[in-house]
Amino acid sequence: MNINKPDKAKKYDIIGPDGTIYNFVHGTKIQNVTVFAGKDTKFPLHDGVSEGLTKELGGKPENWQHAKGIGVLDDAGEERKAEVHWFQEKTVGKVKFKVKEWID
Repeated sequence: MNINKPDKAKKYDIIGPDGTIYNFVHGTKIQNVTVFAGKDTKFPLHDGVSEGLTKELGGKPENWQHAKGIGVLDDAGEERKAEVHWFQEKTVGKVKFKVKEWID
């Protein structure tokens, strides 16, 4: 197993607006992924964010990115599309998923 490749079976917890935990529907690929802040963008992360992520999860502060995309979530057995945001760092992976907006 190559530890540098993400586990395709990884189950991410995604926090909804009301604090409910959701998961991607099995087999879902995140669509329209955009990195909009942090490394390799013109916008820095907010003050202290990359340092806090590094302290909590590892990686290097200068490598953290904030990203977004569209995914299909399991909402009590129903499929629901949402814009999802997360942070990522190449040695840590994708973390802290959050529903930014439901697309109904």
